[in-house]
Amino acid sequence: MPPYKKLAGLAVGLLALALLVKVANPAAIAKYVSHLNPYYVVAAAATEIIGGVLYSFAWFILFKPSGVKTSIRQAYFMTMGSLFLIYTTPTGIAAEAMRIQMAKKHAEGDYGGPAASVVVHRLLYALGFVTVAGAATALVYGALSTSPLIRTVFYTLITTLVLVSVVLAIAVKANMLRGITKWAASKLGPRLGKLFGGGEAQQNGVIDRAFDNFQLALKKISKSPARVLSSYAVISVRWILVSVVALLVMDAIGYHGISIWAIMIVMMIAEIVSTTPIGVPGMLGILDAAIIGSYTALGVPLPIAAATDLLTRVVLYLVNIPLTGTLFYFYVRKSGEGNEKAAEVHEPPASVAVR
Repeated sequence: MPPYKKLAGLAVGLLALALLVKVANPAAIAKYVSHLNPYYVVAAAATEIIGGVLYSFAWFILFKPSGVKTSIRQAYFMTMGSLFLIYTTPTGIAAEAMRIQMAKKHAEGDYGGPAASVVVHRLLYALGFVTVAGAATALVYGALSTSPLIRTVFYTLITTLVLVSVVLAIAVKANMLRGITKWAASKLGPRLGKLFGGGEAQQNGVIDRAFDNFQLALKKISKSPARVLSSYAVISVRWILVSVVALLVMDAIGYHGISIWAIMIVMMIAEIVSTTPIGVPGMLGILDAAIIGSYTALGVPLPIAAATDLLTRVVLYLVNIPLTGTLFYFYVRKSGEGNEKAAEVHEPPASVAVR
């Protein structure tokens, strides 16, 4: 995306956020924020860090059957790198592509295994999302609620399950996607030469091997139910911690009028909005409108809803952007040093080179 479009998207987000604050009464928001308890804010930041560790650990659990050989520390660094892109770019697609690229450096072969680990991780993430949000909705409102908001939540959960099923079917039966990739490669031609190398026949060979390895990795993962269930359980706990962060922020400003289950419903709506490719970095303003509107629909006063959203944003950004950016930098730097050492090992001696 051109820089001017990024700046335009950021400007739109800031304007939307400013309008939200004005509507919610800046003086009332400042009143709540001025009385916040810093210990709860620190607890919220620590909870977010733990959530990030769990998210990366859930991915790491899937590495062995995917053919990715690396440590939990490296998995955490790679995950933080992808999260850094999520916080600083308008789309999460680049983040997942980066995860696959980074995991390939530690894989046996091409992109097939790393891609399988990321796809299954995201599918389990969606299923954990449906489980936690569905349980929260049932506990708070029951299955027969006539609330328009809860009906929307119910239909969203069903839609998510359908989409997960479709993605899973495409992943398992990847031949259609294989054909689409070959067609795209034939159209793009020289532009993909650096990625695949050689002519069309060689490009198709690379694509076939990648998809074969992808399907093989999926089969190996499916034959490791303990790993899949463990990853799913860890991701579900991660989803609960997302809501705990917001709950601690509300406790920090002295508001206790909403349960964690209701907050889970708000976080579910926030997740859906955050994955919409609108083109605003961090979904600034857009995501805030969805969160504040959801809180008020659940009975939270508007100034408190706005204060909670803004403080949660501050906690997430102050924790995640420096943390993910720093860890991503160290990962890239260490990977570069490792590549240089490998090149030195394989480089022939000067006397041999002269001959």
